[in-house]
Amino acid sequence: YLFMLKILLAVPKTIWFNFRYLPFIQAIHLPIWIAPNCKIKVKKIKCTTYKFAAIRIGFHEVPIMDPKSKTVVNGYGSIIFKGTAHIGKGTKIHVQDGATLTLGDNFSISASSQINCYKSISFGRDIQFSWDCLVMDSDTHNIYDERGKRVNDDREIVFGNKIWIGCRCTILKGSIIPNGCVIGACSCVSGKNFEENSIIAGVPAKSLKKIGSWKL
Repeated sequence: YLFMLKILLAVPKTIWFNFRYLPFIQAIHLPIWIAPNCKIKVKKIKCTTYKFAAIRIGFHEVPIMDPKSKTVVNGYGSIIFKGTAHIGKGTKIHVQDGATLTLGDNFSISASSQINCYKSISFGRDIQFSWDCLVMDSDTHNIYDERGKRVNDDREIVFGNKIWIGCRCTILKGSIIPNGCVIGACSCVSGKNFEENSIIAGVPAKSLKKIGSWKL
């Protein structure tokens, strides 16, 4: 009953959003569904799918989260969906003006995580986030040397395909994560010296063990 009520309450915002931001021929399929408690403000959004409800924002919940938590998407730059996606309740996404956030097919972020994109963050296909994670390609504040030159430029983050990110992980600017990896809970990832098909864990994170695969 509660789920059906949530769907019904989502209809007005969902219809408005699709016809406001997508081409008419795509909007009539309602590929993007937005839960009623979401706060969304975007400048440019693109999705490659015409499938009904392929992208769901703010519906998924986890037991540990605050039930009053809201999903917030501030997209002053560009957000690109390259297939299906679900963005869990309580997730916060910020895309700075001039930046690009790209979400590959079958993107999933469970709840209460944050993505702060100031330059470029791109995800491949089959990405699975747990809760309370942070991804940021910027320090958000500038640091200068003695001559006034900035020393902490923003740097893009690139995720390969089929990556599982455990709970409470932090992914910092300049990180490149290869295909087939699992990132252990509470890890801090920075850099690009990681092996494909490996368990990445620790502070700072390292590739600890090769794996064959993992199951979605």
